Amino acid sequence: MTDSINEVFYPVAHRSDEEIAALKKRYDLFDENLIPSIVRVSIGMTAVSWRKPESWSTSHVIYIVTVSERERPIVIRANIGWGSPETYMKVEKLITDEVATIGVPVNRILYVDVSRENYPFDFQIQDMLDGTDIEANFHGTRMEYDALSFDLGVFIAKWGELEYDGFGRLDPKAATKGKLTGTKASMYDYMLVRLDEDIRYLVDAKVIAMPQSDAIRKLFEDHKPVMQVKKGTLVQYDLADHNIMFDGVSTITGVFDWEAAVIGDPVLDLASAPTWKTVYPREAKLIEGYRSIRPLPSFFREKMNIYRLRTMIWKMVYAIRSGILNEDRKRKFEAALLPYKI
Repeated sequence: MTDSINEVFYPVAHRSDEEIAALKKRYDLFDENLIPSIVRVSIGMTAVSWRKPESWSTSHVIYIVTVSERERPIVIRANIGWGSPETYMKVEKLITDEVATIGVPVNRILYVDVSRENYPFDFQIQDMLDGTDIEANFHGTRMEYDALSFDLGVFIAKWGELEYDGFGRLDPKAATKGKLTGTKASMYDYMLVRLDEDIRYLVDAKVIAMPQSDAIRKLFEDHKPVMQVKKGTLVQYDLADHNIMFDGVSTITGVFDWEAAVIGDPVLDLASAPTWKTVYPREAKLIEGYRSIRPLPSFFREKMNIYRLRTMIWKMVYAIRSGILNEDRKRKFEAALLPYKI
Protein backbone atom coordinates (compact mmCIF):
# COMPACT_ATOMS: atom_id res chain seq x y z
CA MET A 1 0.00 0.00 0.00
CA THR A 2 1.24 3.47 -0.79
CA ASP A 3 2.59 5.37 2.17
CA SER A 4 3.87 8.71 0.81
CA ILE A 5 3.03 10.47 4.05
CA ASN A 6 3.56 14.01 2.79
CA GLU A 7 1.01 13.44 0.01
CA VAL A 8 -1.76 11.98 2.17
CA PHE A 9 -4.32 13.84 4.23
CA TYR A 10 -6.52 10.83 4.98
CA PRO A 11 -5.32 7.40 3.81
CA VAL A 12 -8.48 5.89 2.35
CA ALA A 13 -9.35 9.05 0.42
CA HIS A 14 -6.01 9.46 -1.30
CA ARG A 15 -5.19 5.99 -2.52
CA SER A 16 -4.59 5.51 -6.21
CA ASP A 17 -7.36 4.15 -8.44
CA GLU A 18 -5.30 0.99 -8.92
CA GLU A 19 -5.09 0.43 -5.19
CA ILE A 20 -8.82 1.01 -4.68
CA ALA A 21 -9.53 -1.60 -7.35
CA ALA A 22 -7.09 -4.07 -5.78
CA LEU A 23 -8.59 -3.62 -2.31
CA LYS A 24 -11.99 -4.78 -3.54
CA LYS A 25 -10.39 -8.17 -4.27
CA ARG A 26 -8.14 -8.27 -1.22
CA TYR A 27 -9.48 -11.52 0.26
CA ASP A 28 -9.24 -13.23 -3.11
CA LEU A 29 -5.61 -12.14 -3.36
CA PHE A 30 -4.63 -13.19 0.18
CA ASP A 31 -3.63 -16.80 0.85
CA GLU A 32 -5.22 -17.66 4.19
CA ASN A 33 -3.31 -20.96 4.23
CA LEU A 34 -0.31 -18.90 5.34
CA ILE A 35 -2.00 -18.05 8.65
CA PRO A 36 -0.59 -20.99 10.66
CA SER A 37 2.92 -20.14 9.48
CA ILE A 38 2.47 -16.43 10.24
CA VAL A 39 1.30 -17.15 13.78
CA ARG A 40 4.01 -19.73 14.47
CA VAL A 41 6.92 -17.72 13.07
CA SER A 42 5.81 -14.37 14.50
CA ILE A 43 4.62 -15.13 18.04
CA GLY A 44 5.36 -18.82 18.51
CA MET A 45 1.74 -19.92 18.82
CA THR A 46 -0.34 -22.54 17.05
CA ALA A 47 -3.32 -21.45 14.96
CA VAL A 48 -6.28 -23.79 15.40
CA SER A 49 -8.96 -22.02 13.34
CA TRP A 50 -9.65 -18.64 11.80
CA ARG A 51 -12.53 -16.59 10.44
CA LYS A 52 -13.24 -13.21 8.90
CA PRO A 53 -15.03 -10.72 11.16
CA GLU A 54 -18.62 -10.18 10.10
CA SER A 55 -18.88 -6.40 10.42
CA TRP A 56 -15.53 -4.67 10.78
CA SER A 57 -15.22 -2.05 8.06
CA THR A 58 -11.62 -1.94 6.91
CA SER A 59 -9.43 -1.90 3.84
CA HIS A 60 -7.23 -4.61 5.32
CA VAL A 61 -7.46 -8.36 5.29
CA ILE A 62 -8.64 -9.29 8.79
CA TYR A 63 -8.81 -12.72 10.42
CA ILE A 64 -9.74 -13.62 13.98
CA VAL A 65 -7.54 -16.56 14.90
CA THR A 66 -8.02 -19.11 17.68
CA VAL A 67 -4.73 -20.44 19.07
CA SER A 68 -4.06 -23.45 21.26
CA GLU A 69 -1.84 -21.64 23.78
CA ARG A 70 -4.46 -19.22 25.16
CA GLU A 71 -8.18 -18.69 25.49
CA ARG A 72 -8.28 -15.19 23.99
CA PRO A 73 -8.09 -15.15 20.17
CA ILE A 74 -5.63 -13.01 18.25
CA VAL A 75 -6.29 -10.83 15.22
CA ILE A 76 -4.21 -10.79 12.04
CA ARG A 77 -4.46 -7.54 10.09
CA ALA A 78 -2.66 -7.57 6.76
CA ASN A 79 -2.54 -5.88 3.40
CA ILE A 80 -2.12 -7.68 0.08
CA GLY A 81 1.42 -6.50 -0.62
CA TRP A 82 0.33 -3.78 -3.02
CA GLY A 83 2.76 -0.90 -3.58
CA SER A 84 5.28 0.21 -0.96
CA PRO A 85 5.42 -1.40 2.50
CA GLU A 86 2.76 -0.09 4.87
CA THR A 87 5.19 1.37 7.38
CA TYR A 88 2.38 3.13 9.26
CA MET A 89 1.70 -0.24 10.89
CA LYS A 90 4.77 0.41 13.06
CA VAL A 91 3.45 3.85 13.90
CA GLU A 92 0.20 2.28 15.08
CA LYS A 93 2.02 0.00 17.50
CA LEU A 94 3.81 2.95 19.10
CA ILE A 95 0.52 4.84 19.36
CA THR A 96 -1.47 2.04 20.94
CA ASP A 97 1.35 1.24 23.37
CA GLU A 98 1.27 4.85 24.58
CA VAL A 99 -2.51 5.21 24.68
CA ALA A 100 -2.73 2.04 26.77
CA THR A 101 -0.70 3.78 29.51
CA ILE A 102 -3.26 6.56 30.10
CA GLY A 103 -6.30 4.52 31.05
CA VAL A 104 -7.91 4.22 27.62
CA PRO A 105 -8.87 0.71 26.47
CA VAL A 106 -7.15 0.10 23.16
CA ASN A 107 -6.12 -2.75 20.89
CA ARG A 108 -2.69 -4.07 21.84
CA ILE A 109 -0.44 -4.84 18.88
CA LEU A 110 1.78 -7.81 19.65
CA TYR A 111 3.84 -8.00 16.47
CA VAL A 112 4.46 -6.00 13.29
CA ASP A 113 6.29 -7.03 10.14
CA VAL A 114 6.66 -4.63 7.20
CA SER A 115 9.89 -6.15 5.90
CA ARG A 116 8.24 -8.49 3.32
CA GLU A 117 11.15 -10.86 3.85
CA ASN A 118 9.12 -13.84 5.05
CA TYR A 119 5.79 -12.94 3.43
CA PRO A 120 4.91 -10.74 0.43
CA PHE A 121 2.74 -8.39 2.48
CA ASP A 122 2.78 -6.35 5.69
CA PHE A 123 0.89 -7.45 8.77
CA GLN A 124 0.17 -6.95 12.45
CA ILE A 125 -0.84 -9.46 15.10
CA GLN A 126 -3.09 -7.98 17.78
CA ASP A 127 -4.85 -9.04 20.93
CA MET A 128 -8.56 -9.56 20.41
CA LEU A 129 -10.49 -6.88 22.28
CA ASP A 130 -13.33 -7.81 24.61
CA GLY A 131 -16.85 -6.98 23.50
CA THR A 132 -18.34 -6.30 20.11
CA ASP A 133 -18.40 -3.32 17.76
CA ILE A 134 -21.05 -0.66 18.30
CA GLU A 135 -22.07 -0.16 14.69
CA ALA A 136 -23.29 -3.70 14.08
CA ASN A 137 -24.42 -4.63 17.57
CA PHE A 138 -25.89 -1.67 19.46
CA HIS A 139 -29.58 -2.25 20.17
CA GLY A 140 -29.94 -0.29 23.39
CA THR A 141 -31.52 2.94 24.55
CA ARG A 142 -30.68 6.57 23.85
CA MET A 143 -29.38 6.86 27.41
CA GLU A 144 -26.99 3.95 26.90
CA TYR A 145 -25.72 5.36 23.61
CA ASP A 146 -25.26 8.77 25.24
CA ALA A 147 -23.09 7.10 27.90
CA LEU A 148 -20.88 5.65 25.15
CA SER A 149 -20.62 9.05 23.46
CA PHE A 150 -19.76 10.76 26.78
CA ASP A 151 -16.99 8.25 27.49
CA LEU A 152 -15.65 8.64 23.97
CA GLY A 153 -15.36 12.38 24.66
CA VAL A 154 -13.44 11.56 27.83
CA PHE A 155 -11.03 9.37 25.86
CA ILE A 156 -10.47 12.10 23.25
CA ALA A 157 -9.53 14.47 26.07
CA LYS A 158 -7.16 11.90 27.58
CA TRP A 159 -5.21 11.04 24.43
CA GLY A 160 -5.40 14.73 23.54
CA GLU A 161 -2.92 15.29 26.36
CA LEU A 162 -0.23 13.20 24.64
CA GLU A 163 2.01 15.86 23.06
CA TYR A 164 4.49 15.35 20.22
CA ASP A 165 6.65 17.34 17.85
CA GLY A 166 5.26 18.29 14.46
CA PHE A 167 1.78 17.96 13.01
CA GLY A 168 -0.14 15.82 10.57
CA ARG A 169 0.67 12.27 9.49
CA LEU A 170 3.38 10.64 11.55
CA ASP A 171 6.85 9.86 10.29
CA PRO A 172 7.40 6.07 9.92
CA LYS A 173 11.19 6.54 9.88
CA ALA A 174 11.04 8.15 13.30
CA ALA A 175 8.75 5.33 14.46
CA THR A 176 11.46 2.77 13.70
CA LYS A 177 13.51 4.62 16.33
CA GLY A 178 10.64 4.56 18.81
CA LYS A 179 9.56 8.17 18.31
CA LEU A 180 6.23 9.66 17.22
CA THR A 181 6.77 12.81 15.16
CA GLY A 182 4.48 14.69 12.78
CA THR A 183 5.64 15.47 9.24
CA LYS A 184 4.27 19.01 9.00
CA ALA A 185 5.30 22.26 10.67
CA SER A 186 1.80 23.35 11.71
CA MET A 187 -1.82 22.26 11.93
CA TYR A 188 -2.60 24.64 9.09
CA ASP A 189 0.01 22.97 6.88
CA TYR A 190 -1.62 19.62 7.52
CA MET A 191 -5.09 20.97 6.71
CA LEU A 192 -3.81 22.07 3.30
CA VAL A 193 -2.49 18.64 2.29
CA ARG A 194 -4.39 17.64 -0.89
CA LEU A 195 -7.00 20.34 -0.18
CA ASP A 196 -6.73 22.00 -3.59
CA GLU A 197 -6.81 18.63 -5.31
CA ASP A 198 -9.86 17.51 -3.30
CA ILE A 199 -11.74 20.73 -4.08
CA ARG A 200 -10.95 20.40 -7.79
CA TYR A 201 -12.20 16.84 -7.69
CA LEU A 202 -15.55 17.97 -6.25
CA VAL A 203 -15.82 20.64 -8.93
CA ASP A 204 -15.13 18.09 -11.67
CA ALA A 205 -17.70 15.76 -10.09
CA LYS A 206 -20.20 18.66 -10.14
CA VAL A 207 -20.70 18.50 -6.39
CA ILE A 208 -19.75 22.16 -6.09
CA ALA A 209 -19.50 24.99 -8.63
CA MET A 210 -16.31 26.94 -9.32
CA PRO A 211 -17.44 30.05 -7.35
CA GLN A 212 -18.14 27.78 -4.37
CA SER A 213 -14.73 26.16 -4.69
CA ASP A 214 -12.99 29.54 -4.56
CA ALA A 215 -15.00 30.51 -1.49
CA ILE A 216 -14.24 27.21 0.24
CA ARG A 217 -10.52 27.56 -0.42
CA LYS A 218 -10.55 31.07 1.00
CA LEU A 219 -12.24 29.80 4.16
CA PHE A 220 -9.14 27.84 5.06
CA GLU A 221 -6.90 30.86 4.53
CA ASP A 222 -9.22 33.01 6.64
CA HIS A 223 -9.25 30.40 9.43
CA LYS A 224 -5.48 30.00 9.64
CA PRO A 225 -5.33 31.90 13.00
CA VAL A 226 -8.05 29.62 14.40
CA MET A 227 -5.95 26.56 13.56
CA GLN A 228 -2.85 27.74 15.40
CA VAL A 229 -1.86 25.09 17.93
CA LYS A 230 1.30 25.55 19.97
CA LYS A 231 1.91 21.84 20.52
CA GLY A 232 0.35 19.01 18.57
CA THR A 233 -1.38 16.17 20.40
CA LEU A 234 -2.62 12.75 19.37
CA VAL A 235 -5.74 12.65 17.18
CA GLN A 236 -7.27 9.25 16.36
CA TYR A 237 -9.31 10.65 13.44
CA ASP A 238 -11.32 7.51 12.71
CA LEU A 239 -13.87 7.39 15.51
CA ALA A 240 -16.56 5.46 13.70
CA ASP A 241 -18.77 3.06 15.66
CA HIS A 242 -17.25 0.15 13.72
CA ASN A 243 -13.88 1.04 15.31
CA ILE A 244 -15.23 1.05 18.87
CA MET A 245 -15.90 -2.10 20.88
CA PHE A 246 -18.37 -2.13 23.77
CA ASP A 247 -19.76 -4.55 26.36
CA GLY A 248 -23.15 -4.76 24.68
CA VAL A 249 -24.67 -2.15 26.98
CA SER A 250 -22.98 1.21 27.67
CA THR A 251 -19.27 0.66 28.34
CA ILE A 252 -16.52 1.05 25.75
CA THR A 253 -14.09 -1.87 25.90
CA GLY A 254 -11.67 -0.68 23.24
CA VAL A 255 -10.89 1.83 20.50
CA PHE A 256 -9.03 0.33 17.55
CA ASP A 257 -7.86 1.03 13.98
CA TRP A 258 -5.36 3.89 14.35
CA GLU A 259 -4.12 3.96 10.74
CA ALA A 260 -5.57 7.45 10.21
CA ALA A 261 -4.04 8.89 13.40
CA VAL A 262 -2.25 12.23 13.19
CA ILE A 263 -0.64 14.83 15.41
CA GLY A 264 -2.81 17.91 15.64
CA ASP A 265 -5.65 19.64 17.43
CA PRO A 266 -7.90 17.39 19.59
CA VAL A 267 -10.90 19.37 18.33
CA LEU A 268 -10.38 17.50 15.04
CA ASP A 269 -11.58 14.31 16.76
CA LEU A 270 -14.57 16.12 18.27
CA ALA A 271 -15.49 17.62 14.90
CA SER A 272 -15.07 14.47 12.83
CA ALA A 273 -16.54 11.77 15.08
CA PRO A 274 -20.19 12.85 14.52
CA THR A 275 -19.67 12.73 10.73
CA TRP A 276 -19.65 8.94 10.87
CA LYS A 277 -22.82 6.88 11.05
CA THR A 278 -24.29 7.07 14.57
CA VAL A 279 -27.34 5.53 16.20
CA TYR A 280 -28.27 8.79 17.95
CA PRO A 281 -26.80 12.31 17.62
CA ARG A 282 -23.36 12.26 19.24
CA GLU A 283 -21.91 15.76 19.33
CA ALA A 284 -23.43 17.17 22.53
CA LYS A 285 -22.49 14.20 24.72
CA LEU A 286 -19.07 13.93 23.10
CA ILE A 287 -18.30 17.54 24.01
CA GLU A 288 -19.74 17.06 27.50
CA GLY A 289 -17.41 14.13 28.09
CA TYR A 290 -14.42 16.07 26.78
CA ARG A 291 -15.21 19.05 29.01
CA SER A 292 -15.29 16.79 32.07
CA ILE A 293 -11.52 16.36 31.58
CA ARG A 294 -10.31 19.42 29.64
CA PRO A 295 -11.68 22.92 28.99
CA LEU A 296 -12.71 23.77 25.45
CA PRO A 297 -10.14 25.94 23.63
CA SER A 298 -10.66 29.47 22.38
CA PHE A 299 -12.51 29.71 19.06
CA PHE A 300 -13.94 26.25 19.71
CA ARG A 301 -16.95 26.53 17.40
CA GLU A 302 -14.85 28.03 14.60
CA LYS A 303 -12.43 25.13 14.95
CA MET A 304 -15.27 22.60 14.91
CA ASN A 305 -16.74 24.08 11.75
CA ILE A 306 -13.54 24.28 9.70
CA TYR A 307 -12.28 20.84 10.78
CA ARG A 308 -15.66 19.30 10.02
CA LEU A 309 -15.65 20.89 6.59
CA ARG A 310 -12.18 19.51 5.82
CA THR A 311 -13.35 16.10 6.95
CA MET A 312 -16.45 16.17 4.78
CA ILE A 313 -14.43 17.31 1.78
CA TRP A 314 -12.22 14.21 1.86
CA LYS A 315 -15.23 12.02 2.69
CA MET A 316 -17.07 13.23 -0.40
CA VAL A 317 -14.00 12.56 -2.55
CA TYR A 318 -13.71 9.07 -1.09
CA ALA A 319 -17.43 8.34 -1.48
CA ILE A 320 -17.44 9.33 -5.15
CA ARG A 321 -14.22 7.46 -5.97
CA SER A 322 -15.46 4.34 -4.19
CA GLY A 323 -18.98 4.45 -5.61
CA ILE A 324 -20.67 4.79 -2.21
CA LEU A 325 -22.06 8.31 -2.43
CA ASN A 326 -25.59 8.46 -1.00
CA GLU A 327 -28.09 11.04 0.19
CA ASP A 328 -26.91 10.89 3.80
CA ARG A 329 -23.33 11.73 2.80
CA LYS A 330 -24.59 14.57 0.60
CA ARG A 331 -26.63 15.99 3.50
CA LYS A 332 -23.63 15.87 5.82
CA PHE A 333 -21.50 17.70 3.28
CA GLU A 334 -24.17 20.36 2.85
CA ALA A 335 -24.46 20.68 6.64
CA ALA A 336 -20.69 21.28 6.86
CA LEU A 337 -21.06 24.18 4.41
CA LEU A 338 -24.11 25.63 6.15
CA PRO A 339 -22.25 27.76 8.76
CA TYR A 340 -20.53 29.61 5.92
CA LYS A 341 -23.62 30.21 3.76
CA ILE A 342 -21.83 29.32 0.52
